[in-house]
Amino acid sequence: MIAALFGAACPLLYLLAIPAVLYLIHRDHRSTAMATAPCPSCRQPKGPGKYLCWACWGNLTGLARRALSRRDSKAMARLQELHRQLAADVPLAEIQVTP
Repeated sequence: MIAALFGAACPLLYLLAIPAVLYLIHRDHRSTAMATAPCPSCRQPKGPGKYLCWACWGNLTGLARRALSRRDSKAMARLQELHRQLAADVPLAEIQVTP
């Protein structure tokens, strides 16, 4: 229908519409970003989907980081184990998470 109304100008309208749509998607994506939650260890902001902030994550042992990074059926149990140890005030360098 638009092609019938505008004839040869139709391809030009499509070229103008593409950047406008991309701008609206980008703008909408920025306004609906997930809010950051505080790190359960130091209460500083952490990224969405992250267990700890970068500073606290870096203070964990390599074994604990590797265990928490695994995505399998036991991932939630490992996360709960991390939170239990954080609540018990175990220092980050001493936290042990079952692989």
